[in-house]
Amino acid sequence: MSEIKLDRVTLYEFHAQFCKTLADANRLLIIAELVKGEKSVSDLANALGLNQSNVSKHLSLMKERGLVSARREGVSVYYSLSDHRIFQAIELLIRVQTDQVAKRHNLTQNNL
Repeated sequence: MSEIKLDRVTLYEFHAQFCKTLADANRLLIIAELVKGEKSVSDLANALGLNQSNVSKHLSLMKERGLVSARREGVSVYYSLSDHRIFQAIELLIRVQTDQVAKRHNLTQNNL
């Protein structure tokens, strides 16, 4: 596999755009569903209690930014994560945030 060389600024701009795509609770919920397997827009909407147009809008952006891929079967479109490491990265961030909340809670308890 060939390696693409990007200058540091371009790399961080790319990373910032990727993170902006993740900066929406509904998109994170969609990712959490897609880690379980391929799903259609209606499957996702039903599982998350969101309307289909909202889910479709999020999936369109996520596909444009490379987080999900789509497969058409007849009239249905099925979405999947483009790379399962995306969910692993989110899980890592959740663990970091959980630790931070626990530390803050401990600091607050110690100051009482």
